[in-house]
Amino acid sequence: IKNEAIQLYCTRQLNEVIKTITDESELAGERFHFMCQYSKTSEKQMKLIFDGHSRNKAFIQLMLMCEENLVAPVQFERLSDEFKKDITSLLERRA
Repeated sequence: IKNEAIQLYCTRQLNEVIKTITDESELAGERFHFMCQYSKTSEKQMKLIFDGHSRNKAFIQLMLMCEENLVAPVQFERLSDEFKKDITSLLERRA
């Protein structure tokens, strides 16, 4: 799940940067500034969601991946019923 979520996250971030930096209706300086700021923010978010491999962080990381819509429904369904229930419950409370 994690590897596919990383690929999806990176693809989304790159697509957003490409869309913005190729929009010539904005000044080049503004596009460059956006790219730099967006990259910093995206990297911080990526570290929050994906860094570490410990078992005690796995649940939180999976919840964050689900919150960002980075987990395909097919992948989510493969989780245990208890795990799905706990994640769904937490996400509903955070909404």
